Amino acid sequence: MSERETPRNERSAARERVESDLLAGTLDLEREANRLQVMGEPTRFTILYLLAEEGRLRSGELADLLDRRQNDLYHHLNTLEDAGLVGKFRDGSSRVYELSPLAEGFVPQIFDAVGARAEAV
Repeated sequence: MSERETPRNERSAARERVESDLLAGTLDLEREANRLQVMGEPTRFTILYLLAEEGRLRSGELADLLDRRQNDLYHHLNTLEDAGLVGKFRDGSSRVYELSPLAEGFVPQIFDAVGARAEAV
């Protein structure tokens, strides 16, 4: 039996509270936790920050900014895309990346909070 199939009476009260109070019974806890986990990897965190600041970046621009080869970044970019955090489109022969509409709703606020913490230290 998967965790999602766990009978309601066997799930913790804290999990029930998160699902009802925070996620309003409409969002999936595992999916949301996975998004945060994906964001927590340093390269992906940096990519998200750059996209939040710049708007759109070509894969080559990201590679230059991160001092990495484009091919080395595709795993990270695909992981971010799979988590629903970035979108991409083609412009000629280039792939252009941007925050997804979902990410635009909360990623900049996370970076604002981190920046405020850094200023407060």
